[in-house]
Amino acid sequence: MLELPKRGATHTTSKYAPLGLKDMPFPETPLVDPYSSDPRRNGGIYAVSPVKAEIEKFEELLIDPDDFENRATLAYLWSKGDQQSGRGVGKTALLQYFRQRINRDWGKSEFSNRFSALVVYVSFPSQVDRRWMEQLALSGLVDICRSGVLEASRALLRLETMTEEQARAVLDDGSGGQDPRRLLDDPILTANGVDPSVIDAAITDRLISEGVEGVVAMHLTQGLFEDYLRSFRRDRQLLPLYVPRDTRALDFSRTLLFNDLVNYLRTAGFAGGYLFIDDIENLVDRMPRRSRIVFAKEFGLCAVRPGYANTLYRFFSCVLTTHQQASLGLAAAWAEAGLAAIAPLHPASPNSVELPLPTRDQAREILVAHLDYYRLEQGEKGSIAPFTTDGIDALLRNQENPHPRGMLADAYRAVLKAAQDGKASIDAETVRAAISEVGGVAVPDVSAGIEDAL
Repeated sequence: MLELPKRGATHTTSKYAPLGLKDMPFPETPLVDPYSSDPRRNGGIYAVSPVKAEIEKFEELLIDPDDFENRATLAYLWSKGDQQSGRGVGKTALLQYFRQRINRDWGKSEFSNRFSALVVYVSFPSQVDRRWMEQLALSGLVDICRSGVLEASRALLRLETMTEEQARAVLDDGSGGQDPRRLLDDPILTANGVDPSVIDAAITDRLISEGVEGVVAMHLTQGLFEDYLRSFRRDRQLLPLYVPRDTRALDFSRTLLFNDLVNYLRTAGFAGGYLFIDDIENLVDRMPRRSRIVFAKEFGLCAVRPGYANTLYRFFSCVLTTHQQASLGLAAAWAEAGLAAIAPLHPASPNSVELPLPTRDQAREILVAHLDYYRLEQGEKGSIAPFTTDGIDALLRNQENPHPRGMLADAYRAVLKAAQDGKASIDAETVRAAISEVGGVAVPDVSAGIEDAL
């Protein structure tokens, strides 16, 4: 007998409902993943007020609509601490905040509908041990393929190639509205008297005239750029970035990103963009000293010095995240490559934004932002419920500056335990019990300090 699967909802009533929550508000693993659909992981939940000053400096450096052309070419986002304590402070979350702000409509809202811009996000979740600049560029190309900007740009270029009458007919969704997705549907174009092959040929010629290499222009025009990237690998994969004896994609990645894609995006109306380079320590930690100098010079050539379309048009502003310990190994190479004269690699640099650990009050705001996103009763927004006051204090472990990553991990465990125990609130006893159960190993009991503070 063939047993068919059941299609339907995975659950009907949340076990977190007694706590006044629709679902678990905190991530099981407090690491930001920009490609996740989960708002707990992708930066969709973000408390702005604890980093208001840092956001304002970031905006002043990089996102001034009235002086966009003179924005910083190179900037840094820092956290205090070493390789361990400097992680999980919120650098990636801040980058995702700006990435979502800009990429949701390609900068039209951000820049008062005057022009478009985009964010390209590069990260290195594991250490890289060779061909550093090429792998950085390939990571940027992969993000571009995932972001949807190629489809949006292709649709615009098709629209601009049509007559006004053709454009109106193609965009008409039949209910009085306009649907830009119809521009990418060849049968719809054909049904409305538009020959896709004719307009694609015109777009390809236009891209070539704007500096895009011929074969790249053809694949971009046909919506096949990702397939083109995959064709460089025998297994047709883009990741992992480095595979021995299968590195053709790396041979072309710098030219593709900093020449061809820049020229393509400019042709599609983008005034510029941002290249966010996260976890820079995973890129540079294994570099020998000589390799760091080579990388710094190659980075300068791609990012700030003449050599590519990117620098010719000052297209990408590059933002690197780091912490003080990681920067020490790169600082000398930065100086030798002349980059220190442009933007000193130091937290006190005018081009730097440094994220401190949150205060206790700011930490509460981070927790409340997550709780508010999943509340059943909107009237409770802004409160610490279902936590009690002593429960929040226990969660913060009596620290003046709680570490965000550890705090969110503890919050997840506390809510989970309260739900499993059928509780309607989360007090200090529940929090301490949840934390002490981690891995079956007890953690220090901070209750005495908390009680003293109360």
